Amino acid sequence: MGFVLIFDIPEREAVEKVRINRELHRSEAKMIQNSVWKHENLNQLMDFAVRIRNLGGKASILEEKFIF
Repeated sequence: MGFVLIFDIPEREAVEKVRINRELHRSEAKMIQNSVWKHENLNQLMDFAVRIRNLGGKASILEEKFIF
């Protein structure tokens, strides 16, 4: 089972958004769609969520459970 990070970063932080996306990719997270990433490691996603919120963005983490 994995976890899903959904986030939104203010436009003024565009450089940070690119940096976070690259770091998510390097951490072996899988992009589901723009600003939606799946990862098996909850602690790593929590670290990203805290960084995003510190930038003034919004971040939520969901436990992955596909029904259909």
